[in-house]
Amino acid sequence: MNKVNNKRLINTKALVGASLLTAISIVLTRMLSIMIPLAGLPALRIEFGMIPLIIAGILYGPLWGGLAGIIADLIGVMINPMGAYFPGFTISSMLWGALPGVLYLLVKRNNFKINYNIINGVALTGIATCIVVVLFDNKVLAVKDGTYYMYDKPMPMIYAILYISIVAALILIPFVMTRKDKAKRDLYSIDKIAFIVTVSYVIISLVLNTFWLSIMYNKGFIAFLPGRILAALIMIPLHTTIVYTLSKSFKYVKAR
Repeated sequence: MNKVNNKRLINTKALVGASLLTAISIVLTRMLSIMIPLAGLPALRIEFGMIPLIIAGILYGPLWGGLAGIIADLIGVMINPMGAYFPGFTISSMLWGALPGVLYLLVKRNNFKINYNIINGVALTGIATCIVVVLFDNKVLAVKDGTYYMYDKPMPMIYAILYISIVAALILIPFVMTRKDKAKRDLYSIDKIAFIVTVSYVIISLVLNTFWLSIMYNKGFIAFLPGRILAALIMIPLHTTIVYTLSKSFKYVKAR
């Protein structure tokens, strides 16, 4: 009987917690997101609505996280549609809750015997390299009449130094923060949170959402990619920092 009551209590806590995070996600996505068009296309979107979904997946598992993502997108479309409805983004919203839940379970069960800092560093280095190749490459990207143009113009050295310094800092900060053994054993250490956020962001935002946009607007995949790569270098550390900061209170609301 106690097991049944405990199970009902856990399910009730998960339902209430996931519902609250779903509501927060709707508000953040529909009210506080910013779309920055590039060449007339909605390629760059600054938003934080996926953070509550990531937290729902980590706290309550991939099933509750996935349901929170689906409900958040469908209700959000009904309350405040941001353009035509496209089912692909509902799938992405579901994955924002489900994928972090799966990754957290793998981390928790120690199925990945890896150095998460190395994985995070490689991922950020790859994204930074893509930005250099796609956006910079000793050239400046110009847009005219909805068309991309590249023209030769050396990048000022100060920009290159600043860019390299920022990327290096983003890579080194998790190494510094997890140098203590106690921090490394923490399930919510910054290196593990960064791993979950980075893998989820690359798969969902850089790959899937870029693909959905290319279908919706009948444009090439590459046309949307530059701005989204640039956003990734900003949003991944920012989302990681927010989730890591909030993780300090996870033990008080965790249902399982």
